Amino acid sequence: TTTASPDAVPPLGCNCSIIGDTESGEAVVVDPGGDVDVIYKKLQKNGFACKRILVTHGHLDHVLGATELKAKTGADILMHQDDLGIYQRVAEQCRDFRVPPPPSPLAPPDAYLADGDVVQWAPDLTFRCMHCPGHTPGSMAFYFEQHKLCCPGDTMFRGSIGRTNWAGIPSLQGTSDPQQIVASIRSKLLTMDPDVRVVSGHGPETTIGAERRTISRFA
Repeated sequence: TTTASPDAVPPLGCNCSIIGDTESGEAVVVDPGGDVDVIYKKLQKNGFACKRILVTHGHLDHVLGATELKAKTGADILMHQDDLGIYQRVAEQCRDFRVPPPPSPLAPPDAYLADGDVVQWAPDLTFRCMHCPGHTPGSMAFYFEQHKLCCPGDTMFRGSIGRTNWAGIPSLQGTSDPQQIVASIRSKLLTMDPDVRVVSGHGPETTIGAERRTISRFA
């Protein structure tokens, strides 16, 4: 059996998800933005060993805890290479959002994921990577195939889509594309089965079927 549980973490309420396999004890953590002690205790409580840290995109609220979690668990940090520049500019992002910067530079990613990659993360479990540019150049959605669970980061929310206007945020100027995000949602996310659970980067859960009705307002 497997478990999947999101928690909103500081500094900006990002949903950090632990997806674990109770048989093998292996787990992945998606978007550890903060509260690493809480995340780590939850892993320990469930008997999980985190082997991979999945980053949906390089914004500060999704990555600030990844380096500390890697230090505690030895997990690999995985993301799309097109967001490396944003990831590396985390101190500038923190300045713009008035969030304390990390005490030291973020650990570099251990490997990069590409569109269509299928990763075996436990003996009988896989996730599929979908490159969904728009909110950021390297935004990724991770589809946990056996769970019918998708973590699309900030590309799609319940009843809404990701931000693409960064007026007043110099560190993110010119990094988003409003046409591209709609195209990504239509071609990559809404083509999945309607009963797929969606745990977005912020806010409550939804389903693919429910969001098929949402996208027409943004197209």
